[in-house]
Amino acid sequence: MRRREAEMPPAAVVSPRTSASPPFFSRENTMLDKLLGLVNRAFEILIFILFLLIVIVGGMQVFNRFILNHSLSWSEEFMVYANIWVVFLAVPVAYNRGAHVGMNLFVKGLPPKAQLVLTLTMDILWVGLAIAIVVYTSVVMGVASKQTSPALGLRMDRAYLSLVVGGVYLGLVALRRVAASACQLRAGTMTRGAAC
Repeated sequence: MRRREAEMPPAAVVSPRTSASPPFFSRENTMLDKLLGLVNRAFEILIFILFLLIVIVGGMQVFNRFILNHSLSWSEEFMVYANIWVVFLAVPVAYNRGAHVGMNLFVKGLPPKAQLVLTLTMDILWVGLAIAIVVYTSVVMGVASKQTSPALGLRMDRAYLSLVVGGVYLGLVALRRVAASACQLRAGTMTRGAAC
C-alpha cells in the first residue's frame, strides 16, 4: 500500500472539499487549525460518550421493562435529550469532514474558478445557518429556562444548549472555510495552501 502511494504523483489541483481540514492561509498548520482540531476531537469524544449512554440506557430500559417488569421513568426522556445533543454536535463535525450529503456532479462539471465561487457561496450560507441557529435558539432558550422536563427535572434551556454550542462551532468552521475559499479565489488557484 505504501509503495502504491509513493508512486502516485502529487495532485496539483484539488477540490476544496478533499481535505477534512483545509488550510487557512498556508500549507502549514496554523494555531487556528490546531485549536479547531482539538475542539473537533472533543466533540467526537462527547458524541461517542452520549451515543454510548443512549445505548446503555436503552438497554437498561428494555431489561427493566421485560425482565424486571419495572419500567424506568426517566430513560425515554434522557435518550431524547441525548439524541438532540448528538445530532447538533455532529452537524459541525460532519461539515468539517465534508461528510454532509451533497450533489457534486454539477459542481465538478464547472470550471475551477466557478467551483470555488460556488464553494464560497455555500460556505457563506453555512455561516448564515450557524448564526440563525444560535440567535433563534437563544430566544427559545429564554422561554424554555422557565420550564422543566417532567421525568428528569432538567431545565429545558439545557436540553437546547446543544444547538447553541453546535451552532457556534459550525460558525467557526464555516468562517474558516470562507477564509480559505476567499484566499484561493483571490490567488486565482484551487491549489492547497495558496498564499494570500
